[in-house]
Amino acid sequence: MTVFARLSALVVAAVLASCAAASSHTITLVNNCGTPTAMQLPGRGVYGAGTYTFNGDVRGGIASPCSDINGVGCISIEFTLVDGVTSADITLIPPHRFDHPARFSLNNGATGATCSNANCGPNNAFYKFDDYTAQRQVNGPGSSIYMQFC
Repeated sequence: MTVFARLSALVVAAVLASCAAASSHTITLVNNCGTPTAMQLPGRGVYGAGTYTFNGDVRGGIASPCSDINGVGCISIEFTLVDGVTSADITLIPPHRFDHPARFSLNNGATGATCSNANCGPNNAFYKFDDYTAQRQVNGPGSSIYMQFC
């Protein structure tokens, strides 16, 4: 076997091992508001309500009970699901605003937050960039998030 062939075989083996080592993450989005639903997952696309499973990390996701993929003008849930620290929060930082109740839970209820009115923060929603008590996180591989509007 040539040096190139051996190197190619090692590269293929490393790629397969890294794919096998990556955990999957499940996202469930429910919208009972009767409004459009938008969930933007950078690098993965835009989705509506439903349950989705992704192999590998999901970074910088945002879900909203409105048609704007950035959640402008409505309440939004921001999240990142990774094999280290997974985090999520409800945001009411302008241009977001309270228009519907929202809640989420990470890892089947290990932690979460609920915002049922415009005054639910700062412990349950970000109103400004340093409302860190609104952020929730879990550690470990294979994290999941359940989000519900209304």
